[in-house]
Amino acid sequence: MVQRSLVNVLAALGGILIILGGVFGFLLSLGSDGFGDRFGSDSGAAVSGFIAVVLGLLVLLFSGYTQYRGSATSLTSGVILIVLGAVGWAVVGGWVLVVIGSLLAVLAGLILAVEALLGQSPSRTTN
Repeated sequence: MVQRSLVNVLAALGGILIILGGVFGFLLSLGSDGFGDRFGSDSGAAVSGFIAVVLGLLVLLFSGYTQYRGSATSLTSGVILIVLGAVGWAVVGGWVLVVIGSLLAVLAGLILAVEALLGQSPSRTTN
């Protein structure tokens, strides 16, 4: 089985990249000559940056959560990481660091979910 530390490192790195992508994306898209997507106006870039930071913090939260919980909640945590990564990619996917961080969060969630599904043995009854 894949070690849980790999999943934690991927998810934590993804969360950090999403946060950095939100901050840098907002700062670089300020002004009329801004670099990258401005999402309509400077306030749109601020909202997108805020959303990216919140999603990054949530990814970091669930990264830590998966380290301290057992395999019973691994599937749920994996699905949550997949959803957070996909939402981050869909909502603020115009910024490269957010896309890379979201991809790492989805990858960590997939590894965690597959590990939980393969680790569960189906209950068999004998007659």
